[in-house]
Amino acid sequence: MTTKLARRIQGLAAVEISLVLVAAIVTGALLAFGFYVRTLSNELSGTMTQLQASLTRSNPADARAGGTFAGSLLLGTGSEIVFLDAATRVTVYRVHRADAHPTVSVRRRGDLSGDPRVSGPVANVILGLATAFGLQPLYAHAGNLYIIVRSNSATLVSTVRAFLIPLLIALLIAIACGILIARALTGQALRPLDDVTSALQRFASGDLTPQPIAADERHELGSLAAAYNGAIAQMERAFAARDRANASMRLFIADAGHQLRTPLTVVQGFIAILRRGGFENAADRERILETMNDQSRIMGSLIDKLILLERWESPEAATSATPIDVGTLVADLVAPIADAHPDRRFDLSTPPGILAAIDPTELGYVVTNLTDNAVKYGEGEIAVRVRADDATALIEVADEGPGIASTDVARVFDRFYRGAQRDVPGSGLGLAIVKRAVERAHGAISLDTSPKGSRFTVQLPLAS
Repeated sequence: MTTKLARRIQGLAAVEISLVLVAAIVTGALLAFGFYVRTLSNELSGTMTQLQASLTRSNPADARAGGTFAGSLLLGTGSEIVFLDAATRVTVYRVHRADAHPTVSVRRRGDLSGDPRVSGPVANVILGLATAFGLQPLYAHAGNLYIIVRSNSATLVSTVRAFLIPLLIALLIAIACGILIARALTGQALRPLDDVTSALQRFASGDLTPQPIAADERHELGSLAAAYNGAIAQMERAFAARDRANASMRLFIADAGHQLRTPLTVVQGFIAILRRGGFENAADRERILETMNDQSRIMGSLIDKLILLERWESPEAATSATPIDVGTLVADLVAPIADAHPDRRFDLSTPPGILAAIDPTELGYVVTNLTDNAVKYGEGEIAVRVRADDATALIEVADEGPGIASTDVARVFDRFYRGAQRDVPGSGLGLAIVKRAVERAHGAISLDTSPKGSRFTVQLPLAS
């Protein structure tokens, strides 16, 4: 590790530690200042209460009489009292605690020269903070007098200024301590980085073999070596997953091409025959056109399914899942399929009132594909049932044989996988669409199969 990097880390650590120490000192100073402000506020409230009680009994005639009365009080240095009448302004305040009597300043009403005041940037900041902490003047009337009890700004500023230099010294000491602590900590913590840097250099040169780095587990960076070793192992797993994904993609492209090639070859063959003038008989031409139309629909359906699956795989593809009555919708979806296959018996148990959060269109894909597969690949009665189990809505589609081969069960939900019964029309995408639609609703699908039949069970979270 370079000295420049070490200095940079030490600098960052020194800044962070110093900021923490400085923040602690400043927080303590603000808490002490807030306590001081609350003390002043209590003093102002007490002074105002005492004044109102006393002046109500004495009822002074003018501001001078009020000032004379206030001068006899044991007024603290943190408060000042202003009496106003029609022509006179009287300010009463104590400069020092040792003064025998407060100072009484009498002036014209608009003359503020006798009030204790301070100015300057520091004084303005202190007074602003005091106001922010809730220090406000108090106002009252007593007969013809207008009374103001407020803090003595000169005393307030001088008191706070006396603590500024110690506060500044404490902050400088905190910064110095932060630098020393950072240097000690980083010097100890950065030692394992040299080993990790060497290991990463080996990795950059192309040596991806995991080489464990010895480190004290109690050390601050003891987990860094384990993280490095884990990253290398994870990278190897990622490469293996990438290879499997590439192989799966190649197989997917080959299967899609094969599925599209068959109907396309049929269409192209008939087009070539028609161009040569074959099949002059009108019935033959109609049969050719109908076959071409069927093959076009097959290609269109396959492309639509591929586009649907690709759209669902996109991270941005949100589902508009809303609570729906599963039993009612399943009954509506299965009814036309049953009507279209009068030769097959259907046993429906779809009680209403079972709600699940799923997009109705996506649930339509699930039910119609499962039912259609039971019609095409199964035998005997087809049972479609909806029920609730704890917090789950269950949809079951079962037939009475001949079941699915054990070699096909693990791949039955893969795209384009059709097992041994390839003579039945289909694209091999139906169950892949079913599985993805269920997953988008945060559900699950399972398969139980035997020579006596197959049962697909869809589990969806119940919705209130």
